[in-house]
Amino acid sequence: NLKVGRRSAALKDFVHSLSCFENGKSFLDVGSWEHQYKLSIDLHDAAADAACALGAVSDVQKYSLSVLSHATSLEDKLNAMLAIVKSLRKSLALQEAKQWGVKFLQELGEEPCRI
Repeated sequence: NLKVGRRSAALKDFVHSLSCFENGKSFLDVGSWEHQYKLSIDLHDAAADAACALGAVSDVQKYSLSVLSHATSLEDKLNAMLAIVKSLRKSLALQEAKQWGVKFLQELGEEPCRI
């Protein structure tokens, strides 16, 4: 499902790709974040990206927040962080996008500029 979803996303068929990623997630068991960590990250990140392309902000947040709560490294959190900010920016929720962006910059150890 991950491979097919990525192919669909490459063809800009985000409805089908999101469906593939959600289907793939349905096969993950309760302990998947421990036993199938990489696959769990990949499916959730890909679902967040597809949802972002479709403008489904609540879905982006659902998938990304799942990654952020389970990821064991900052590197594994980066795509989820970006997806949240990008989806909010695309939906013109600019103040909320800015707040998330500042939070993520601080988590990365950076002090954001004050404008």
